[in-house]
Amino acid sequence: MGFLDKIKQQATDVASTVVEKTQETAKTGQLQMQLRSLKNEEKEALADLGIALMALGDIPAALTEQAAAVRDARERIAAKEGEIADVREGDDVPAATGETVESDAEEVVEAPQAGGDTPTS
Repeated sequence: MGFLDKIKQQATDVASTVVEKTQETAKTGQLQMQLRSLKNEEKEALADLGIALMALGDIPAALTEQAAAVRDARERIAAKEGEIADVREGDDVPAATGETVESDAEEVVEAPQAGGDTPTS
């Protein structure tokens, strides 16, 4: 029975190793989710800071380059929104109501032909 005992011990060792690795993986995943959440909080706080800073109007000299980049991005956004509005005015494209061309599509089901199951040529 020594051989079977050895196999049983190895199986037990493998199972405990799998449990340990699973727990480590779960803990790591949980910590990574918490880290991602903290990074999102930081991103939101930085965005709020930037919005407040831009609203001041009197930008410190050290931040003029970053403020110019924000203004440039805003101008490009406005231009792109204008392009989209022009396209929508020129075509009958549904407005930004969540409607798409596909939402108005209907499935067409062909009626079976009279006189049999097989189509005639």
